[in-house]
Amino acid sequence: MSTPNLVLLVEDHADSRELLEEFLTLEGFTVETAGNGLSAWERLSRPPLPAAVLLDLMMPVMSGWELMRHVRQDARLSALPVVVVSGAGSSQPLPEGIRATVPKPVDLFELRATLDRVVSPG
Repeated sequence: MSTPNLVLLVEDHADSRELLEEFLTLEGFTVETAGNGLSAWERLSRPPLPAAVLLDLMMPVMSGWELMRHVRQDARLSALPVVVVSGAGSSQPLPEGIRATVPKPVDLFELRATLDRVVSPG
């Protein structure tokens, strides 16, 4: 069971993470953050689940690709909406199960519209 309006933001660059967190909070979301895929994986191991994950792909410790392999192997997380927010998608195929992509630099209006599309009403 996911919590409506709870977004897990997975981004290793502190400035980007803070900007996106501030924007999403102003837009009415509750935001939890993780600086890498391992921190995100640890967060996803406990309830409540977020309504969506915003995922950078290129991160230290555990990349977004590695995190998605774990997520898709976990039946509890298999339907979790994940939106890639990255400039990396053009060089490598996106991980399986991605609902949408928002390229960097992030257009905040596009990000909001994308979240509205992928997050099911609570």
